[in-house]
Amino acid sequence: MKQFVLLVIFVAIGTTLSGCVSTGPTQSAVSAGEAEKITEEIKKLNYPWSQSNIHNDIAFLNRIWSDDFSYIMPDGTVFDKKAGFAFFEDSTDTYTSAVTAPFKVRVYGKNFVVANGDYHGAGKDKDGKPFSRKFRFTNVWVRQNGKWQVVAGHSSQLE
Repeated sequence: MKQFVLLVIFVAIGTTLSGCVSTGPTQSAVSAGEAEKITEEIKKLNYPWSQSNIHNDIAFLNRIWSDDFSYIMPDGTVFDKKAGFAFFEDSTDTYTSAVTAPFKVRVYGKNFVVANGDYHGAGKDKDGKPFSRKFRFTNVWVRQNGKWQVVAGHSSQLE
């Protein structure tokens, strides 16, 4: 359960545009330029999300998690926004690094994005024992009232 903090903060650097700007059957009618701009916006939001464990930045999470936020953990537990904050605040782990790579953004319209990648977080638990955790995730972003927010996500533990 303590891995929730790690899992909700994973998205970040290393964005590739593959898939974002193509005009394949799964893409909406956004131009390559629009898709690139949206991808950069999501990338800029994801980096501080990945670092929020290190900096204990709950205020940032409050801005990017929608009010109806829902996240499915590797063990099947589902967290809403309130439970996510409680779990984050109760964590006794100390994170020293958080890296997301690879990271892929798929733009399906001006207001809808799916992002996925791998997250690796490391640090020490409450007893000072080092940990290293790796996860694979998918997050759904929706632009609501002019700002991008995560409405849903899921992660699987890799090791």
